[in-house]
Amino acid sequence: MSSFQSINPFNEKLDSSFPFFDPSQQEDLLKEMQKAQCLWKKNSISERIAFLPQLAKLLRENADELGKVAALEMGKTFPHAKAEVIKSASLCDYYYSSAESILQPKIEIIEQGSQITSFYEPLGIVLGIFPWNFPYWQILRSAIPTIVSGNAMLVKPAPNVPKSSLLLQQILVQTELPKNLFVTAFFNEEQIAKLISHKAISAVTLTGSEKAGSIVASLAAKEIKPVVLELGGSDPLILFADAPLEKIIDQIVFSRFQNNGQSCVAAKRFLVEEKIADKFLDLLIQKISQFKLGDPIEEGTDIGPLARKDLRDLLLNQVKDSVNSGAKIAYQQKDIPATGYFFPPTILTDIPKDCRAYEEELFGPVLSLYTFTSVEEAIEIANDTKFGLGASIFTNDLERASKMATDIESGMVYINQIVKSDVQIPFGGSKHSGFGRELGPEGLKAFCQVKTVWQKL
Repeated sequence: MSSFQSINPFNEKLDSSFPFFDPSQQEDLLKEMQKAQCLWKKNSISERIAFLPQLAKLLRENADELGKVAALEMGKTFPHAKAEVIKSASLCDYYYSSAESILQPKIEIIEQGSQITSFYEPLGIVLGIFPWNFPYWQILRSAIPTIVSGNAMLVKPAPNVPKSSLLLQQILVQTELPKNLFVTAFFNEEQIAKLISHKAISAVTLTGSEKAGSIVASLAAKEIKPVVLELGGSDPLILFADAPLEKIIDQIVFSRFQNNGQSCVAAKRFLVEEKIADKFLDLLIQKISQFKLGDPIEEGTDIGPLARKDLRDLLLNQVKDSVNSGAKIAYQQKDIPATGYFFPPTILTDIPKDCRAYEEELFGPVLSLYTFTSVEEAIEIANDTKFGLGASIFTNDLERASKMATDIESGMVYINQIVKSDVQIPFGGSKHSGFGRELGPEGLKAFCQVKTVWQKL
């Protein structure tokens, strides 16, 4: 790709394209960002959070426009796109009300006559490399706490959502946030590699694929720069026979098919107690068969196209190879639009260990169904993956669920609730799902250096 391109995944037509960032302007941009950040970090926390109510108001007022642009660029349904914008506004509310208390210096008396004070100091310019599936939320959930803690952020958005990222930049410009603290630029891969090693960049955050995370982490490690990685996931949803199936089925279906199935924390592997497996599959097919695939802007559309052709083709090959390896298609919707990067909602069963559906993340509307007969077997299947982002357990036996939560290898475990990101809760994974945390108090401190001052009284 020679530029950032906005291609409508529903009609497959190019809407607009944007050239890569001019390398000759890089040094000037970084110098201006450094100047802005040096002044910004001297502000009190109350001064740094002053722009947040303005940003929240603008996001809510422009939610329809922002949502429509996202739907047209990456195919998510308009209601989901608008909900993403509203959720992004809640970031502003949370950090506006909590940042001062979270970043307060910590004072301890460790021995008679000695006081230790720990301060949270910003690092400088943070390079943010972001995905396309949540073009507003993914950027803001990192940028807002990063900037509030005294840093500046240089944003590299995904190449297929340039209009969404530019619109977000325009929204930020309308607030009182000083210039050059939040900058969006269309860098290519070669430019990003050079930026990571540039002395003006103090840290890097990436939300994306396992491959991209490995490359970025390696480049940053050479320069001894901190990194936060939020990578892929193959989250298990564990369903016991005592769970109220009819009551929770809609929530469970949403957990897989939200955002057209393109969410890192979507429940991708459904582990169902064997005694209710047939009942669950019947109910699941009943729900999924009602999905309407179509224009993501139109009212009533449940599933839109995947964001890009290559993503659709990858998922097609993963499912095809898995079936060739022995997996079975228990259900696949037949009625899909002829134009657009659509993939039919699909349920896979009898999935062998050596196939791609077992080992890889399926990023789209494909649900992998497994059965278990004991707690031990459920935990074994849940942990038998290189990923470890989130997990859900549905059961009326809370004692059993709590014990299981300690044995499941993931950064987050939700009991009787689907995995989701929440502004107040640290978000992140383990194993190949990455490291570091966003959101909550930890997200605010993610790009801070703790400075300890020992004082004799």
